Amino acid sequence: MDTKQTDETFLKVLGIAILGTILLIVTNGMTYSGITIFDEAILSDFGWTKSELKLRDLINMVAASVILPFLGAVIDKYGVKKMMVLGLVLLAAMYYLYSYIQSAWHIYGIHLLLAFAVSGAGTLATVIMVSQRVVKRRGLALGIALAGTSLGGIIIPQIARPLLENYGWRAAFQFEAIIPLIVMVVLLIFIKPIKYTKKADDKAVKDEETGLVELSFSAAIKSPVFWAISFAGVFCFYSILGIISNLFLHLREMDFSVKYASNALSIFFAIILVAKLASGAIAELINEHRLFKIQLAMMTLGTVGLAIGTPALVWPSLVAVGLGWGGLYTLFNYIIITTFGVKSAGKIGGAISFFEGVGSGLGMWLTAYISDQTGSYNASFWLIVVLLTIAFVISFFIKPIVSKETTEVVQ
Repeated sequence: MDTKQTDETFLKVLGIAILGTILLIVTNGMTYSGITIFDEAILSDFGWTKSELKLRDLINMVAASVILPFLGAVIDKYGVKKMMVLGLVLLAAMYYLYSYIQSAWHIYGIHLLLAFAVSGAGTLATVIMVSQRVVKRRGLALGIALAGTSLGGIIIPQIARPLLENYGWRAAFQFEAIIPLIVMVVLLIFIKPIKYTKKADDKAVKDEETGLVELSFSAAIKSPVFWAISFAGVFCFYSILGIISNLFLHLREMDFSVKYASNALSIFFAIILVAKLASGAIAELINEHRLFKIQLAMMTLGTVGLAIGTPALVWPSLVAVGLGWGGLYTLFNYIIITTFGVKSAGKIGGAISFFEGVGSGLGMWLTAYISDQTGSYNASFWLIVVLLTIAFVISFFIKPIVSKETTEVVQ
């Protein structure tokens, strides 16, 4: 096996984790959260409804969901670094093309291709990259790396807003297209490939190479916990992406200013960030499955406050949703790795991401559609409360798989 984590110093763990953070700041921030800063300007220029614009997100998420299992298999076979580089190049190209859109169909086509970009260089790729290179402090490293999805929501809007105000949304897209190319260069310099000497087994076997129970894809999909994680993922990702992608417009409809709404979005992601960092470390100390249920209950209660829809409940609700989701997001990825291992993580994680992506896309679009039909976001958020309650029931079926034996490492 390639030189691995036998000398796993704290600085090495931190360096790998921070690189994962940077990657997710760019891919998730520019594809999902940060791009919503341009929504009002685009709607104003073209006169579309919210659901017409948000259909782009459904296309993006569903396409990524279909693509991920296949790209996951490619990652397992050829390594994560090549897919990350391709994803970053494609992200830069699509942002540049965004500045030339003239119709909704142009946006839909761009987001179809953005699905390939975020699939190749997004959360799944980052989780695999970090998990392969960190053994002893894997929970902490994943928590730090996955914080990038929240930092993207904090940093990218603060980059986009002044560009939007000073140059207009078309030029702003062109300026931001440079960012993924810079990260690509950093990735090429600092990430070295890793290869394993043995493949995952069909049995639940603890592997000394990775320190994890390693299951093959075929064995994973036969386990009840795979399907419990998948369906909980559908409902949880529907809920949070429905909230995130519509929060700016929801606050504007409550008569908050553009500055207030954009700052609120950034603060919301800061709250999620704190929870992601904390849950990764806490999951190494206490039972991650129990923590998962606590975070899910907190998120559900916060969404009840959003569904009530009064200005006084906005911040208490956002705090609860942010703390709940931040922990859940880290725990979803941590539990997948600790349950099934890293050797088939591309295929297994890609398959689970299919369900999460379908839920995410539906949440982004359907939340806006229901708002168009009812005149407010209240009904949309009550639906989310129901879905999170179902996910809480499913969470009791998410349990660890016990290993039967330990494999020998092939030298």
